[in-house]
Amino acid sequence: MKEFDVRRAKLFDALPDNSLALVFAGAAKIRSEDEYFPFFANRNFFYLTGIEQENSVLMLVKCPGERKEYLFLDEHNELKERWTGKRLSFEAASDISQITNVYSNNNFEAMLQMGLSKENNVYGNISHLYLDLSDELKIKNGVSTQIYKQELEEKYPHLTFSNIYPLIVELRLVKSESEIAEMVEAINCTSLGINELLNNLHIGVSEHELSDRFEFFGKTHGRHPLAFETIVGSGVNSTTLHHPIVQQDKLIDFDDVVLFDLGYKHHGYCADISRTYPVSGTFSTKQREIYEAVLECNKAVISYAKPGLTIKDLQEFAINFLKGECIKRKLISKDDDILKYYIHNVSHFLGLDTHDVGDRSRKLVPGNVITVEPGLYFVEDKIGVRIEDDVLITEDGAVCLSKGIKKEVADIERMLKGRK
Repeated sequence: MKEFDVRRAKLFDALPDNSLALVFAGAAKIRSEDEYFPFFANRNFFYLTGIEQENSVLMLVKCPGERKEYLFLDEHNELKERWTGKRLSFEAASDISQITNVYSNNNFEAMLQMGLSKENNVYGNISHLYLDLSDELKIKNGVSTQIYKQELEEKYPHLTFSNIYPLIVELRLVKSESEIAEMVEAINCTSLGINELLNNLHIGVSEHELSDRFEFFGKTHGRHPLAFETIVGSGVNSTTLHHPIVQQDKLIDFDDVVLFDLGYKHHGYCADISRTYPVSGTFSTKQREIYEAVLECNKAVISYAKPGLTIKDLQEFAINFLKGECIKRKLISKDDDILKYYIHNVSHFLGLDTHDVGDRSRKLVPGNVITVEPGLYFVEDKIGVRIEDDVLITEDGAVCLSKGIKKEVADIERMLKGRK
């Protein structure tokens, strides 16, 4: 919990004096009529507070020599709680976030006005207002933070308005030791889920049965939620990058490879792992050639990754490496053919989001966590292979956080031979 104090302190350091910042958790979204989607707090708000409750607001005020923090929550409503379950008490929210000043949302507008008014400013001479202007971040039905900004601009024309999102991104990109530990735990749990799938990888099982089994395993082993919708593609479906759950109807055949792209969360942090397995238990000659080309690229990119490079650099390296591997193995006849079979990026940032914040053109620094996920997709052969690991950038290069999840051909064939 002290982690949240440290994060807000770093954000304060990035703010100028005489500024006020608002970060919203967001509002629950209506699914249909009076039914709502499960609530998922704005990750920037969660990163700074640890709170996962809708309608919550973080207010930071920085004046010369003074820093103030306020958290606003829905007020306790006994009747509502009998319908929807217990809500965070102010005391519990304070314990989680380490913010002393926790108030009812009923006080928010009045306290904001006292801070921004030119005449009755109680916080100091506030001249700068920061808002998280993430796309589609709603603070109530029909009102995004961008619309709210327009309303405040009309009300307080003397203020300078800025987007706090880039400042929070800079913090989120570099993971602390505790964040890395959370991600390692998510990866370890994902590894156990993969073992469960391998024990149930048999002819005639459906793709969706495997994806359902992975989700159920996470829920019954530590209540780990999915980091994203599980991808299971067998045979020709393995050549679809994100084979959707609603189309996972195919029954698995003896000669198929099955591509899994999956992961659990642990305390909000995501794992993102891809592995490809032969249903028969042994790779065919063509499956092995494609698999080993991808595997060698996966290992080469991990060895190549280091501070100062960009994800774009890793992509260029991966394309060139795969060209050489595929020509050497007679999978393609000329360099340009690689773009037919390798059709995605080799990496993205990973953290509180599966595709975490961060521009692929920025230079990597120690503390970044990225994926390394080369793939080849031969539709005509019904063979798609992707091998994805989660990697920590260090001062000396890169460390594979998911190295415990087997990917060598011999290891895979030995594991499949031991299926229950």
